[in-house]
Amino acid sequence: MVKAIGWWQVFLGILDPVFEAPVMFVQHESVVSQNLVTDNVWVVEGEMATISCRVKNNDDSVIQLLNPNRQTIYFRDMRPLKDARFQLVNFSENELRVSLSNVSLSDEGRYVCQLYTDPPQEAYADITVLIPPGNPIIEARDEVLREGNETEMTCTAMGSKPAATIKWMKGDKELPGKPKVELTYDKMYTVTSRLAFTVSKEDDGVPVACIVDHPAVKDFQAQKYLEVQYKPEVKIVVEFPQGLTREGENLELTCQAKGKPHGVNWVKVDDDVPSHAVITGGDLYIENLNKSYNGTYRCVAANTVGEAYDDYVLYVYGTTPL
Repeated sequence: MVKAIGWWQVFLGILDPVFEAPVMFVQHESVVSQNLVTDNVWVVEGEMATISCRVKNNDDSVIQLLNPNRQTIYFRDMRPLKDARFQLVNFSENELRVSLSNVSLSDEGRYVCQLYTDPPQEAYADITVLIPPGNPIIEARDEVLREGNETEMTCTAMGSKPAATIKWMKGDKELPGKPKVELTYDKMYTVTSRLAFTVSKEDDGVPVACIVDHPAVKDFQAQKYLEVQYKPEVKIVVEFPQGLTREGENLELTCQAKGKPHGVNWVKVDDDVPSHAVITGGDLYIENLNKSYNGTYRCVAANTVGEAYDDYVLYVYGTTPL
């Protein structure tokens, strides 16, 4: 006949006279057993984790918590383990709750909630330690671009656990990158994402952001602003007069040029600009018009990408008879 024993005999390892070894109660069951429940824990390195062993309809059975090496952390409200980072948060007939401060990677593993019933029960709480990546590093192949050219960027998130994911945004538009995940010697992950795209003139000044997603961090990103050179666009605007140009009146034209970079120049096609004409930047001003000024005036804008121009044909009418 098997002799009944008390929980104190189990804890102290007292030999039962019927057997040749200490009585041990070990039964591996599912994560959530019939009366004993717990939860898996995800915690950022350096922060605090809490393990809760909860009992439904407890009949005064003893609860204890074991570490992944099956060493007893807490037996009821007593802590045999000398690691003072473990502290009792709550002990009652229905719960044993223990906190672990300053969590490190070595604390990761399966913790065991154990309930001394007949048969004994176990439930398992896996602690997963999250290590955030370092600041993302974004690099561009080209500092200055020309419209229509393709460029490449890379973004790297180093030293994380688990591996981070990287998303690319150009302005408010998401672009697809090509990720590469590497496991380093210290069992950390480095993720590098490569982005290739073609730029247009509308991309000048637009930010490209590398956004890192990881369970340990939020809104982690780096960005670069695009500098795109593009062919100028030119338009001549008549500031004065608003109607016909007549002898004795003044003429004022403005050359509006868009481009990066750009500079403008006024010329008269097949002739010289009148000597008393005043040119200031993109503005052309001629006083006291006469018919000898008739002709085509051209505003030219050019840069390393290309050249563009716009023409204004001047025809001076005679004065209005009284």
